[in-house]
Amino acid sequence: MAESVTGPTGVDMRVTLINAFTVPDLESERFLRRWRENARIMAAQPGFVRARMYRALDDGTEFPFVNVAEWENQAAFDRATANPEWLASVQRAVNDPDLHLTSRPAVYRLSVDVSPGGEL
Repeated sequence: MAESVTGPTGVDMRVTLINAFTVPDLESERFLRRWRENARIMAAQPGFVRARMYRALDDGTEFPFVNVAEWENQAAFDRATANPEWLASVQRAVNDPDLHLTSRPAVYRLSVDVSPGGEL
C-alpha cells in the first residue's frame, strides 16, 4: 500500500510514514480491507509502534484516506518494508482490478511538537 519509500539511513529516532491515498468512493470498503491486511503484517514487525488510517469528513477531497504509521527508527521501517509477505500484500492491492488507488507516501521525522500551554 505504499510505493517504494526510503528515508535517510542512520535515522535513530522515531520516524513516521504518512501516506495519502486517492480511492474512488465506491471502492472505499475494498480499499480498507486491503489496508487492514497490510497493516496486520506491519503490526507484527519489530520496531512497529502504531498505524492509523484517517478518512476525510468531506466527500470529494483529493485524498480521502491518509495513513499515519510510526516506527521506532528508520532501520526498523526499512526492514519491515523489505518483508516478502508485506511486499506480496502491496502487490495484491496494486494488481487488484477492482481497486483503483494511488498513494503518495513519504517518511518523516518530528520537527515541531506543540501541546496546550507549550512554548514554540
